Amino acid sequence: MQIGSIGFPEDQRIKLEKIFKLSKQTRYILVDPDFNNLPDLMLVFGFNLNDHPELLNLPSSYHSRLILVGRGRPADKSYAYLGYPLVSSRVLRTLDKMTSENEDMECPVAETVEENKFSKYENVETEAEELSSTRNGFQVLVVDDNEIMQQALDSELQQLSLPVNVHFAATGEEALEKVANNSYDFIFLDVVMPGIDGFETCAEMRKHSELKKTPIIMLTSKTSPMDEVKGIMSGCSTYLTKPIEHDEFQRVISRVSNWVDEFQKA
Repeated sequence: MQIGSIGFPEDQRIKLEKIFKLSKQTRYILVDPDFNNLPDLMLVFGFNLNDHPELLNLPSSYHSRLILVGRGRPADKSYAYLGYPLVSSRVLRTLDKMTSENEDMECPVAETVEENKFSKYENVETEAEELSSTRNGFQVLVVDDNEIMQQALDSELQQLSLPVNVHFAATGEEALEKVANNSYDFIFLDVVMPGIDGFETCAEMRKHSELKKTPIIMLTSKTSPMDEVKGIMSGCSTYLTKPIEHDEFQRVISRVSNWVDEFQKA
């Protein structure tokens, strides 16, 4: 489904694109509005349509497809609106509601591959212990200030059949020093830490060319839609929820291990 946007700052357009990728029901695509071929819905930054002269000649029937975005509530209650700053769950809920109200819209189902870069490995039935038989082992960095969490991850990693060399860091600053001096196959990164948080640490790591494609698994006690957006924008690959559950860990490590193998063979 095509979603146009008018008047959005570039950073907010980027945020919208990230939010759209979180949709599990409908595939939303952000497009530049073509007024000769109008998109399914239009997001307008600001509550005053007079600030956007290009909208004044829209057919009246299209007004039901406009969504105004701003702080507070618009004076004209006939328009749908979204509060600002943008919250991913609220954006998707509003788009889904507008879609259902405009029944003539085509609603392509979102492809799973858009949600997770490792999704092509989701259905791998082989246990993590049996994966990567051509490898000699893994180099892993665990970034978490909680020693119990460090031990839990180390315990899970040591159950793999291949040798795993685990390095630990308790802060984002320490983690950045580690990646500057060592190479890792994948990285576990806590969101909440003293000093710089996991999002900022992840973004800094992605600035290193050698870490552009390294899987970074965010560790979070609860995954809210906004956390997911922040994680995606900072460059994380996927999430693990704390406390670590064995089955969930095995699924994640299976996907990540397979992706690492394929990437290194390429």
